[in-house]
Amino acid sequence: MGLSKNIAYRLQTLRAAASLSQQQVADRADLSLSLITKMEQGRKADPRASTILALAGALGVKPGQLIEDLTPPPEGTFPPKKGKKGKKKKKLLEAALEGALTTEASENGEPPTADVPVTVAGGTDKPERKKKKKKS
Repeated sequence: MGLSKNIAYRLQTLRAAASLSQQQVADRADLSLSLITKMEQGRKADPRASTILALAGALGVKPGQLIEDLTPPPEGTFPPKKGKKGKKKKKLLEAALEGALTTEASENGEPPTADVPVTVAGGTDKPERKKKKKKS
């Protein structure tokens, strides 16, 4: 498990111990709520030293308490990432489609064809729209 997840878990526990909301921590640390949320979700890798110092001040702890002796969060605290699976499925689908087209073409001795939109370098297969002239 990455460092960002360990810091996220520590940040969550320290914030809960201080009975503060994410918004209160953000206001006290002069940081954005978005940053606090991302950090607590483990989606912000390698926070800046200034961010760690600001968070420590907002939580009323020493900066070392945020980053020293980090323990891994309990299993299931953070949901698995979704982005990579989608990319893998897309690549597999593209590879399967490419393989099917190549096989079909080689069996028939014809060039491969597909009934799917094809993106060409610099554009797509969509028809171009005429631009309206601006009145001066």
